[in-house]
Amino acid sequence: MGRWLIPAVIVLELALLATGVIDLGTGVQIVLVIESLLFVLVLVQARAAWSTYRDARADGDDEVGAATTALDAVLPAPAAAVFKQDLLLWRALYLAVRRKKDAGADEAAIAYGKDVRLTMWLVLIADGVLLVVVHAALPWPTARTVMLVLGVLGVLWLAGFVATLYVYPHCVSPRRLRLRFASFYDISIPTSLIRSARIEKKSRGMRRSAEVVGDDLVMEVSSSTNVVVELGATHSVKLRKAEHPITRIHWYADEPAEAVELVRSFIGKPNDSASMGV
Repeated sequence: MGRWLIPAVIVLELALLATGVIDLGTGVQIVLVIESLLFVLVLVQARAAWSTYRDARADGDDEVGAATTALDAVLPAPAAAVFKQDLLLWRALYLAVRRKKDAGADEAAIAYGKDVRLTMWLVLIADGVLLVVVHAALPWPTARTVMLVLGVLGVLWLAGFVATLYVYPHCVSPRRLRLRFASFYDISIPTSLIRSARIEKKSRGMRRSAEVVGDDLVMEVSSSTNVVVELGATHSVKLRKAEHPITRIHWYADEPAEAVELVRSFIGKPNDSASMGV
């Protein structure tokens, strides 16, 4: 409830002024008092976020995982989701510029989504060209400036999305099999639970890129999967805030034969890490 208090108070202040319930002078006085209280509340929320971040780091989360956990703790769910996506997109651009991937030192990266990457590159180029054309065509300076700002933000968002398909790959190590799609899904399975891996092409045409169907976790790319991992025991995964028991995973890799060999090479290897860091 507390996470909704700050936006609710701001909306209420604006509504009272707009409807004439309070005059401007009274509104300024009320705002000064309320904003002072809100400032204290922001400090309390920031302290809570920092405490949550440190606890998550202590539990083995990486910096981004801990930051998203902290956002979930102090912000309304819709606002937290937006901030998390922005954080992951900007981080993807940063990693792309540095030519790095988000993979641990003990993890082997597995690429996915080459068809999606090609399509998004074409969309990104088209948007860039459209941005220049619109900026040159508009006769009104103010409109040009507004459209330029919005266009640049849109191009940056698209560039960030393209970057996520490169810098957030699937990963496998003695600790875990980490399956992702861009900045939207990130699910880890302990490698110790994996019984087998094989190539198996299948298309379900699901509405979302990750769904649980029966006991199967299905993570499609371009409406298809080509790798199946069987688990030796039931494992619970969190998807859209709900826990789902699974025994099998269908997922997509650009090179399924190489992906299967990589996964098999880690089956049965000892895990020297203290935690999975999911």
